[in-house]
Amino acid sequence: MSLNGIVGNRETIAGLLGEVGRRPSHAYLLAGPRGVGKALVAQGLAQSILCERSPGPEFCCTPENCPTQQISANARPGRSKAPAPPQCDCCAGCVQVALRLHPDLTYLARQANRTEVLIEQVRELIARMGVRPSRGARRVAIIDEAETLNLPAQNALLKTIEEPPGSAIIFMVTASERALLDTVRSRMRPVRFGPLQIGEVASVLGARMKLPPERATALARLARGSLERAFALAEGSDPPVEQLISALARARTLDFADAQSIAQEFFGSREAAAENFELIARILEEMLCFKLLGAELNAPAPEIARSMSELARRLEAATLANLVERALKAAAAVEAMANSRLQAERWWMDAGAMLRGE
Repeated sequence: MSLNGIVGNRETIAGLLGEVGRRPSHAYLLAGPRGVGKALVAQGLAQSILCERSPGPEFCCTPENCPTQQISANARPGRSKAPAPPQCDCCAGCVQVALRLHPDLTYLARQANRTEVLIEQVRELIARMGVRPSRGARRVAIIDEAETLNLPAQNALLKTIEEPPGSAIIFMVTASERALLDTVRSRMRPVRFGPLQIGEVASVLGARMKLPPERATALARLARGSLERAFALAEGSDPPVEQLISALARARTLDFADAQSIAQEFFGSREAAAENFELIARILEEMLCFKLLGAELNAPAPEIARSMSELARRLEAATLANLVERALKAAAAVEAMANSRLQAERWWMDAGAMLRGE
């Protein structure tokens, strides 16, 4: 299979390729954490359909190695314009899919400087899906970051998802199923991707970033199953571990103004809030394992490990577990489009009350 090089979720990917090649559903919902390869798999599935040399599981392009695929993967809202692609051995159909230029492929995502996919974009997609394929047997649509579809856009999609043209297949990619309407989810075949294993992430970091095994493993643990986070960490985008631990250490004395300040600094956007709520959960899990099992703390520096151990000794295990649960619920709420700063303010105020025993 041409998607064999993608790390993790092997059974899921193999099952999808087989199903799409034999008897595909009209619409798929590829759901799971950020940075686990969902969008790359969606493009690979499109290539398995539109490849002109050997369509099917053995399509001629290898997305994880193809230079044009790597360029298209980086051509997302807010990123600089991709350079011209180098030459590769892929067929014309695969190259055009990789560059999102194939006449039978429609790629939909939020525009640069926009927070939502707009209904006008969806209407254009619907119009294109109603046209007969020009080069192959099918038309394919990929809707990336589908959680950013606004409500009018989701409602506009309902009929197309339920009764698409006979030649059409839709792949919707999302990091948050809960952000989608029940009526949208129920009309699609769900395919769920899990987070990558620590060893899988560490292996990729070692191979691509040339990191020593100890550094790669430490970053993989902090990345929480996401290659996207792991690469960001390796490139120097250190998460605010020390700042969040410091805030936790003084949480019992926080007032509302303090909670507002923390929310503004670390939870001001949906992406930052989801990341940092998950980071808080991981920090608290580490402290809980240290407290109950004597496990070694995973921390980016010895002084941070000392702060974590001191805080873990001061807090009850039940309190740590409760805070983990609340952090994960807050992360899920943010992914479902809840207001990120309000979620953060509420979490920090609740954490302070819990630490004071209220």
